[in-house]
Amino acid sequence: MGVREKYAHLPSLRRDFRLSELDALFARHPVRLVYLFGSAARMPEEAEDVDLALLPAPDFRFQPFYAELSEALGTDRLDLVELPQAPLWLREEIMRTGICLYERESGERMRWEAATRALLREEGLRTLRKKEDAIGLNRTFIAAALEELQKVSAELAKYRTVTLLELETNWSLRWTVERGLLAGLTLMFQVADHILAEHFGRKPETYEALLRELCAAGIISQSLYVSLRGAGGFRNVLVHEYVRIDLRHVLEALQQAPERYSLFAREVAVWLEKQREG
Repeated sequence: MGVREKYAHLPSLRRDFRLSELDALFARHPVRLVYLFGSAARMPEEAEDVDLALLPAPDFRFQPFYAELSEALGTDRLDLVELPQAPLWLREEIMRTGICLYERESGERMRWEAATRALLREEGLRTLRKKEDAIGLNRTFIAAALEELQKVSAELAKYRTVTLLELETNWSLRWTVERGLLAGLTLMFQVADHILAEHFGRKPETYEALLRELCAAGIISQSLYVSLRGAGGFRNVLVHEYVRIDLRHVLEALQQAPERYSLFAREVAVWLEKQREG
């Protein structure tokens, strides 16, 4: 994304931040593939954080992996994406622009990329990189992201009756809920960033500014904007302050997210259709 958010005030990472020396670390954890993507892959001299995409084995645990990785790299400026949970268009981007740092078994990368290409062919998403209209909006990208957001909303709705005690005592349940919340927030901000940049030529530097400008442009309603205030900060907590997160906030977000994610997708879809008609 174009949003710098948490790391904008920090210097760029050094080029030698030791990613090439992590094979032993990856081997100690149940990960099958690791890709470097984002700014650290495209422009390492200007990278403000490290984006890694993982293909985990069933017994993968986020917390110990993140802790050991941040210590090894000497930075907590890390964003981790699990490939099975990533939307298909993001998997395509990682495959196309990312750098494979690790594969547990020979041929693992080839098999995963072949499977991803097959999905792209089936769903007709190979056109994601094409500009589809004069105003610069990639309608296929937006439509795919909004569809994925509706799926996230529907899945989270299944967990709305979860209690605080269940979140505190059931690690798998907590993991599912938090990854679902994060996936929805990421989709919303990526859609907002794309629309504001390509249609309006604007690049807000915080997640909160993205939402504010979407509302100002009439893309989302004032009531939805008000309900989403603080979503950027909550996303940062989910990603960067995982150990210290207050599960009461997670529970509150879980109860509200299905409706808000779905409404965001519907309102953006209505706006997009108006642009087509106009």
